[in-house]
Amino acid sequence: MRLVGAGDSWCWGAELVDPVEEPTPIMNLPGGGFERQSKPVNLAYRMKYRYLNQFAEKIKAEEVIDLSSPSLSNDSIVRILFDWLSNEGYLTGRDTSDLFISIGWTSPERREFHWKHKWGGDNFIPFGPWSMDNKHYAPVNNEHVPELDQFFRLYFDHFWNEEEFLHRWISQVWQTEQILKSFNIKYVMHQAFYHHYQEMIYQWEDKRYREKFSLVSNGDKILWESVDQKRFMHKDDSVIGTAHHYMLSKGSAEDMFIIFHPSAEGHTVWAEHMYEYCMENNLL
Repeated sequence: MRLVGAGDSWCWGAELVDPVEEPTPIMNLPGGGFERQSKPVNLAYRMKYRYLNQFAEKIKAEEVIDLSSPSLSNDSIVRILFDWLSNEGYLTGRDTSDLFISIGWTSPERREFHWKHKWGGDNFIPFGPWSMDNKHYAPVNNEHVPELDQFFRLYFDHFWNEEEFLHRWISQVWQTEQILKSFNIKYVMHQAFYHHYQEMIYQWEDKRYREKFSLVSNGDKILWESVDQKRFMHKDDSVIGTAHHYMLSKGSAEDMFIIFHPSAEGHTVWAEHMYEYCMENNLL
């Protein structure tokens, strides 16, 4: 079986570093300390403990394809997943029986924009709550791009709202499911978390997002209701509707999380639950 993992930093394993090598949480270091995750000892630790690899061991996957990356939006998750499926031939006739896809949706308010200039390896620039706190520097030459600061400020002040991003998120979930089912691709998906700007991880409350569902159109409500109840884990569960809340149901925030991401224990809890859930619901 080929296991494909799609998601953001929670799937990728951000902040998972060897506690002996890194006794201080790396998110407290300048730049979030992400460069320290490339150290061989920390890379080995992340590969061992993140939920994607633990889940792969449980289902005896022969190969793990990691499509996740920190700061991704659901826009990015969908784009990267279907680019990969297309390039691998799965959308043009290749047998999909050996494929299983795990999608960890990120918080809906994130998105990406296609810029006419290169931004790192491509033209896509991520947008999230953090975009309001930082100046934007071009990765190519590290020059400040004030136009991007102005654009994101304008977008946030005048166009960023629940009606827009909840509509986009529901459409993405529904469309992704329809395409995967049409090609007989097995999958499981979950909502990793709902992010609340300027609040620490132990203060995030799913119900604050769920209450906003009243703002979506009747069409969006119908699409959401049609999403597979089994393949979207705990879709309408008000208590454990996200991986974040499920982890908190199994332990304290101090045990389950580091700063903004699951700890090794949190990843283990989620990997075990994903496996049990998939087995109980015959999803594999």
